[in-house]
Amino acid sequence: MLSGLLFHGCAGIYSVVEFEVLEPATVSLPESVKQLIILNRAPITMDAFEKEDAKGLTPEQLIILDTLIINNLNRGLFGVLQQSPIEEFRYPFWKSQRRSDTTALDDLVLTRREVAAICEEMEGDAILSLESYSLDYERVVEYFSGSIAEVRTRYYEISSKIWWTIYLPGNPRPFDTYILSDTLFFTEVLDGQVVNYHPTARMLKEAFYTSGRRYGRYLVPIWVHTTRSLYRGREDSLKMAARQTDLGDWERAYEIWEDLTASKDSTAVAKAYHNMAIYYELEDNLDSAGYLLNMAIQYDSLDATCAYQEELDIRILNRSELYQQVR
Repeated sequence: MLSGLLFHGCAGIYSVVEFEVLEPATVSLPESVKQLIILNRAPITMDAFEKEDAKGLTPEQLIILDTLIINNLNRGLFGVLQQSPIEEFRYPFWKSQRRSDTTALDDLVLTRREVAAICEEMEGDAILSLESYSLDYERVVEYFSGSIAEVRTRYYEISSKIWWTIYLPGNPRPFDTYILSDTLFFTEVLDGQVVNYHPTARMLKEAFYTSGRRYGRYLVPIWVHTTRSLYRGREDSLKMAARQTDLGDWERAYEIWEDLTASKDSTAVAKAYHNMAIYYELEDNLDSAGYLLNMAIQYDSLDATCAYQEELDIRILNRSELYQQVR
């Protein structure tokens, strides 16, 4: 479960160990689900936009804007699925079945019969349905005190609301509903200086691409970057072990830490156990890492060790769910 180990030495009392861990998805789909169908049911309507934003928007422009939004939403979602350890989810089927109702009216979910028909037609096991989206685009300008001409700050605020539903064949009700409200800020002028230029199309692309990735992370386990603090000084033994880890010889470093646990200095013993726990976590032996952290806290409840224990406890709690998802 660990990937991309990096090690950075520093002159202080810590070294930073960087690596990636796999975190479980928020929603767990049944094991019977092998093939996903991504269904676009979002209505194409002016009601998806705030009145100020829809003012002057022609039907042709609406189609162009909708295409930009849907394409980047799907691009973000697909990017996460492609990187997922669940291989069956990497290549979903795609289907467009736009609703004729608008977001201003009552939203209707798919019926049991409709779900069964789509799954049979597409040969899929679950439908990830984009039910609707909405967009609010706002330009904010602040001026210097006493001036109405000189701009102090100018930024754009893009807020979106996206409604996803998961349907499973045979189920009378949706398996899961997820409404994502997201806001991105794009600064153009800061303290009177132009810091960036943001074309509207690029901002919309980034906003909905980000939302698509967020939903992907909700669906599948993802690799996330994490760090651990490894004690390296002031004790001579810790310094010696640190030199070994700098050289990549973790086995020799572990021997030094193990010898240090016999010290009469309780703080030094706690640091040694702390470092030994990191060694075992890098081997993905979370139970041994947890045991060694408990030993470290018995000798000295150092702040870094207590914080590490909280993070490791979360990984241990997530482990069974993660193993179930990565099938």
